[in-house]
Amino acid sequence: MSIIEAKNITKIFGTGHTAVKAIDDVSLRVERGDIILVMGPSGSGKTTLISMLGTLMRPTGGTIWINGEDISEMPAAKLANLRLHQLGFMFQSFDLLSALTAQQNAAIPLMTVGLPKKQALKKAKELLEKLRLGDRLDNLPKNLSGGEKQRVAVARALANEPAVILADEPTANLDSKTGHEVMELLCNTACSEGRAVIIVSHDARLRDVAKRVIIIEDGRLVKEEMGNHAANCPMEHGRQKT
Repeated sequence: MSIIEAKNITKIFGTGHTAVKAIDDVSLRVERGDIILVMGPSGSGKTTLISMLGTLMRPTGGTIWINGEDISEMPAAKLANLRLHQLGFMFQSFDLLSALTAQQNAAIPLMTVGLPKKQALKKAKELLEKLRLGDRLDNLPKNLSGGEKQRVAVARALANEPAVILADEPTANLDSKTGHEVMELLCNTACSEGRAVIIVSHDARLRDVAKRVIIIEDGRLVKEEMGNHAANCPMEHGRQKT
């Protein structure tokens, strides 16, 4: 069963002669372990698409299933609960809380689902240590580099062990070296933990981590290509040797 299945989804903003069809009859399946890169020109509907797949926006038409559940008409409270447990989000602006330390930011999703504060902070510390931020636990976001902030965002996205990570321009504010590190993190997340990763980006370098590349133009899915994941993923190379 697909983790996410979108069938004939559309999104229209406005009404009458001012109506704009941002997404036009798109169908898409997302499987466990997928790394999907969504590309297209500005205004093509990329962010609208990922927002609907991430339940942040409801489609005007069509249906979206997540783990077999139809979310199109799901009540807001149940939708929020599904989002909290099944989906992890990374944003271009990082969206860290400025008054909280790196460890506290990473612990937010855990405390939100009811994990006691001490346990939440312990798990957040373990995640940040895996991301080579063990010496930055007590730093506020203003004292972190762009790459460090994005790694805190990765830890926060992974905290509740979601089935799907949705990343909107995750390398846009990063230099080439740090962007490559984030790409490796996303690859490891999918390949070692069996999560699906959906990335929206203009960054062509992300083709190197993607298994599938989807091209969107004028709200329509116009092309799907293979990414370069198999040639660049160390885990794939290991499987080929065995």
